[in-house]
Amino acid sequence: MRFREQTIKKSGFGSTVDLTPIVDTVFNLLIFFALSLNFAATSGGINVKLPKAQTVEPVKVEQLTVNLTKDGKLYLNDKLITLDKLNDTLRQNQKKDSLIVIRADSSVEHGRVVEVMDIARTNGFSRLAIAVERASGNNR
Repeated sequence: MRFREQTIKKSGFGSTVDLTPIVDTVFNLLIFFALSLNFAATSGGINVKLPKAQTVEPVKVEQLTVNLTKDGKLYLNDKLITLDKLNDTLRQNQKKDSLIVIRADSSVEHGRVVEVMDIARTNGFSRLAIAVERASGNNR
């Protein structure tokens, strides 16, 4: 049995690179970042199950967000805070025309939401909104 020596042509400059793995990787990164940005914008970073309502309007003004979680924690713009500290922070805030959006979990007692609203009104904030999710069903 005789083996012939195969001649391999090495072209040096003309060698090609397979782009399929690079394209796959970039595509996967694009999907990952698109989904993670979507979830970050939707959830606000704090796990709150909002009540549902048929009439929902998006808010597009300067706002402060107060989150009330089902375990009783209170957050102001994603920072853990107490009711007393919330009162002090709102008192020191100079932009009294800002909208305060209250994102309360659906299991939070009504009285707790009223406490937060009262603190905001006492400190000169008259623009308050309660965040809800659009209810599935009769979408208008």
